[in-house]
Amino acid sequence: MNDLKGKRFSRLIVLKDSGKRCGGHVVWICICDCGNICEVIGNNLIRGRNKSCGCLKKENAIKKNWRHGDRRIRLYRTWVNMKSRCFRKNHHKYKYYGGRGITVCPAWRSNYLIFKEWALANGYADHLTIDRIDNDGNYEPNNCQWLTRSENSKKQWEEKHGSKDKNFKIV
Repeated sequence: MNDLKGKRFSRLIVLKDSGKRCGGHVVWICICDCGNICEVIGNNLIRGRNKSCGCLKKENAIKKNWRHGDRRIRLYRTWVNMKSRCFRKNHHKYKYYGGRGITVCPAWRSNYLIFKEWALANGYADHLTIDRIDNDGNYEPNNCQWLTRSENSKKQWEEKHGSKDKNFKIV
């Protein structure tokens, strides 16, 4: 057994052996630079698997703009897909968006929370899709709205055929 007492591992300083074992490894009591006390398996300290009490992971998440916790919700995917269509040349729909010069306003492109705030203030609901009012315009607050898939299909048909037939229905 290596005595790790007093040694620093990234943000953790080993205080003492907890008296516990996990998989034959010593579990150490450590103090993190942020002030939290935590228990860490010695092998994880030595191999660099644990670098803090968890505060480092939270800080890195904030730096990556994941602080909103929305990574798995539909609105976040809408934001990511909107940017991908405009900026990723290997995206299967790039030619219809970025390839035509369509872009995303700088505020939305760089900050999901600004996009989210606009979306929620402008009628976003999970069953709606983002639509550019002017099909040749960019994704920006004054050119976007939320439509159902049916409304969006009708709008596309009207733009293609130059008709605003009020009896036209998409089923």
